[in-house]
Amino acid sequence: MFVMDLSKPVLVYLANGVQGSAVVRATLKRGFKARALVRDKRRFEALQALGVELAEGDLSDQASLRVANRGVGHVVLQIPTGSEADMRAQTEHALAAAAMEGVQSLVLKLASASRPTPCSEPSFVANATVENLVRRSGIPFAIVRPTMYLDNLLKPSARADIVERGVFEPPIAASQRIAWTSADDCAEAAMTLLSNGVNGGDHVIAGPDSLTGDELVARITAGLDRPVVYRAKAMDAFEREVDAAMGPGFGRRVASKFRFFVKHRDEADAILAGPFARKPGLDGFHPVDVETWVRRQRSAFLGVDQSMQGS
Repeated sequence: MFVMDLSKPVLVYLANGVQGSAVVRATLKRGFKARALVRDKRRFEALQALGVELAEGDLSDQASLRVANRGVGHVVLQIPTGSEADMRAQTEHALAAAAMEGVQSLVLKLASASRPTPCSEPSFVANATVENLVRRSGIPFAIVRPTMYLDNLLKPSARADIVERGVFEPPIAASQRIAWTSADDCAEAAMTLLSNGVNGGDHVIAGPDSLTGDELVARITAGLDRPVVYRAKAMDAFEREVDAAMGPGFGRRVASKFRFFVKHRDEADAILAGPFARKPGLDGFHPVDVETWVRRQRSAFLGVDQSMQGS
């Protein structure tokens, strides 16, 4: 177990993304120094304005990662979703850099839910590879994994459907219970683990409530004060939409995990449905319920300048 050294920064991977920026905010909120790993410092002046130190680096370039890790006490490691081979190589580079620079501990923050036992679904295979590398690295670690992110509701197409059409339409059956979490909660959990002293552990960060699709939209309706209904999107239609937005082939890759959940309902329940259960190391962490999260994100949903509300 390690006590955080406030004189050394926390290195945050993928700091310019939704999940990484949430970690940066959580780090600063606790009064710790944050070092953000970015590819090009010139593109992220907003982070510097917050008092964040920027480090240029690339997950394919171990030398640049070693420079980024120099003088760091702890790391919140996130690996971008990709092929198993790419994620393996990037993880190896990040772990080697951390070990060579004497990083005290790290939190591996996964981008999606994981299956605890082997299977052929590509995203689960890739996550398992990353986890196994971290476990064998010799660096004290903890793992944070989400159920499913509420932040997906704020993606442009989903947000437009919710606000303009009053529909939330994911490729998930309404009967599937999910204890929805958020990027902010997962970031807060990662910082709680570091603050309490990383002592291992695999932590599923779930919301406090296990909700069906209809129960979810009831919370969204209450948070936005406008009606929203749930409608499960057909998987083929979902794949076509992803292909149109991201390019041919992406739809099949993204939908693979959702198809797995359809075929293996018991495992979907085991991965997604359980509400948050606290383990040692997360003392003081309390997940936010869906309605509260939606109320906090109301301006983002509606495109309203929060400073003008109530004027």
